[in-house]
Amino acid sequence: MVDYINRGMAMKIKAEHLEYLKQEIKIFTDREGMSNLVREYETGDFCRSDKVKDLQRRFCFDLFYYAGLSKWACDTLYQYLDDTHLYTALRAILPTVTRKYISIGE
Repeated sequence: MVDYINRGMAMKIKAEHLEYLKQEIKIFTDREGMSNLVREYETGDFCRSDKVKDLQRRFCFDLFYYAGLSKWACDTLYQYLDDTHLYTALRAILPTVTRKYISIGE
């Protein structure tokens, strides 16, 4: 069952939960500066960047965590969806990051 469609992506997340997710992440990104965050991730200027296999996933879930949404997700979202659904929602609301750095060992 599709509850919400955004940017052509069918999402299981309820519309009101997606809006809350957007609002809370926006509070964090407004404070830190979205362009600064994107640049840090694209250039590998963040903790353990050399270990990252999927930069977009890391970016999305880091911002989710830094916005303080873990408890809310456990109490609310994970009652009816899982990380794959959450990742789809996060990708719909966050910009795409492109890896512009090389890790040691690549």
